[in-house]
Formats: sequence, structure tokens, C-alpha cells
Amino acid sequence: MSLLLYSAIITAAIPVSIYLIYIAAVIFTKENSGNKIKNPPDITVVIPTYNEEKVIEHRIKNLRDINYPTDKIHAIVVDDRSSDNTVELAKDAFDKYNVSGEIIVKDSRTGTNESVNLGVKSARTDIVVTTDADVVFEDNALDYAIGTLLSDDNIGAVCGELEPIVKEKSFTTGSEKAYRSVYGKMCTWESHIHSTYCFNGPLIALRKKAFSPIPATHGASDAGMALEIIRNGYRCIYEANAKFYEYITENLTQQRRQKIRRSSRLQEATLHNINLISSKYGKFGTLILPMRFLMFFVVPVMFFVSVILWSVFLSQFNIVFGLVIIAGFAGALISGLWSSNILSSFIWHQVYLLFSLRYMFKGKHIWQAIDREKV
Repeated sequence: MSLLLYSAIITAAIPVSIYLIYIAAVIFTKENSGNKIKNPPDITVVIPTYNEEKVIEHRIKNLRDINYPTDKIHAIVVDDRSSDNTVELAKDAFDKYNVSGEIIVKDSRTGTNESVNLGVKSARTDIVVTTDADVVFEDNALDYAIGTLLSDDNIGAVCGELEPIVKEKSFTTGSEKAYRSVYGKMCTWESHIHSTYCFNGPLIALRKKAFSPIPATHGASDAGMALEIIRNGYRCIYEANAKFYEYITENLTQQRRQKIRRSSRLQEATLHNINLISSKYGKFGTLILPMRFLMFFVVPVMFFVSVILWSVFLSQFNIVFGLVIIAGFAGALISGLWSSNILSSFIWHQVYLLFSLRYMFKGKHIWQAIDREKV
């Protein structure tokens, strides 16, 4: 066996093995029936904000409109020094919709992670929900999230599932919808085994006693939160019945910025918590986190190297064979322009993971948000 062929096989083996496991998980994992809560406890809802004047009133109104008792909700808006009317509109919305709430304005802009830390620290209830300003909860979302959280004392946090809303069909919306069609099932499978840390930040219900402050200057707030809670000895669960709605941007530039931001911060959180790869943390430490590490750092590199190596190897027999590999790869990559499909979405996901490594090592923790729009 030639060295070139051997290298081509090895570089293909790891990506194929990792994703075959997750494909099997997507196919065979059954969604939970859900645990709706019977006696809703008092909760604190933390909403980090920065220039959210287009959506903040609508977000607070949604807290009143869902099935969870309004008198059991206290909201804390933690503002990251907005330069628009976010703070004033939030105050007006609390009064207008009769939602108990307060606003904390930070001394300087320090990013979402520090806003989450401050909001959870300020909460006066045992159960805290963190969310974003540009999403809305489905009517029973908190019932399912908190019901699952309280179903087992070993569960420290539960996240909900994104239901993407498409305003205008485009390559970006099609790619994201294809990706989201399998994302939740992957996380549900991990939850069945032990825990997932690939949380959806716009809906996380947690026990305050399980929470530890997350690093202010690196890592995604949602993944960092989950990893700290797992470190503290609790499980983190994905609850697909706890749904929230968010627009998917049809603008390619905005999607690229959003995907790279999310990928780089997820990679940061993973690398920062690499010492959780240990039998001390059960199957999460011995199976889930190692596979996610490979998925985020090793697979993207090996995937593209493998395509190049197979193309070069087959070209030794006939240049056409090598060109077929390149053409097939390019065709799969751009096929999402005409019809959304998981293969195109997968390849683009590997592209974003590669590019996000650059930003991860820059240590960038304050980003420009994409355009906001009421759901």
C-alpha cells in the first residue's frame, strides 16, 4: 500500500467514523415525550441585551403571553451599555405588560458572558432561565424545560430547541434548516447517554446552585454554562419539546459572521474544558466530549485533506478520476443553492469550523450582532 493511499484512508477514516456514529444516533434516537410541570415555581428570566430596541418590547410581551404564570416570573434585563433606547423601552414594557422586572446597566461593555454571570448572580429564585432578546418562547416551552429540569435532582440545566422561521427562502436559510433538522437529535442522543453541552442559548433553564460563573472573555455563554454545570457534578439535557422561535437571516454575509462567531466560541469552550475528558465525568468525559473534540478540531482538517489526497491518488491512474472527485465535492458544496440538503450543509459546516479557528485564537469575545427582527 502506497504512503499516499494509506494517508488518504487514514484522513477519511476519522471523519467517517465520527459522523457514522452521529448518523446512527439521528436515525435511532427517539425524542422524549416531555415532562410538563404541575406546580410552576417562581423563576427569574435573565435577558442580556445590547442595542435591542427593535425587539425588547416584543420579548417582554412574550413572557406575559406564554402559558407560564406571569406572577411567577421576574425578569432581569442586563444591558451591555446599549447606545439606543433598549433600556427605556424595556422599562416601559415591564409596566405595559404587567411583568415583574428590573434592569441592570453595566458600567462598561464586556460581552454576553459577563451579562449572564451578573444576571444569574442577581436572581433571587432557585430556578433561572436565560434567553435572548430576539426570540420568543412557544406557549408551553417553560413548562417542558422546567418540568424536565425538576424531574431529576441530578439535572442541573435544560436547553430548548430552535424552531427556525424563514422569512425569505435563500441558500442560507435552506442550509440552516437542513443543519437544524439533525442538530437537536444529536444533542438528544448525547443527553440520553449523559449530557450535552451544545446548548441553545435562547432557552436554558438551570438550577442556580448548579451554576458557576463562566469565563468573561472566551467561550460561548451557553456551552460554557453547560460545561461548568457538568463540572459541578450535574447533567445537562436537551429538551426538544421546549421550543423557541428565531428568524434565520437570508443574508449570506450575516450568516457567515453568525456561524463563525458561534463556532469559534464553541471551540473555545471545548478547548478551555478539555480536562473534563476523564472517567470522573462518566460517559460524558469518556465518550461525548472526546467525540465533540474530534468533531470541532480534527474532522474539519482531515475532511478537506482527505478530499485532496483522494483526488491526487486517483489522478495517478487517470486525471479524469481526480477531477471527478473535485467536481463531485464542488457540486455537493453548491447544491444547497438549488435545494437544501444535509450534505451541502455538512460541508459548509466544516468550512465554518475551519475559519472559526482563526477567531478562536484571537480571543475575540465582543461581536457585532446580526440584524434584529421581531418574531
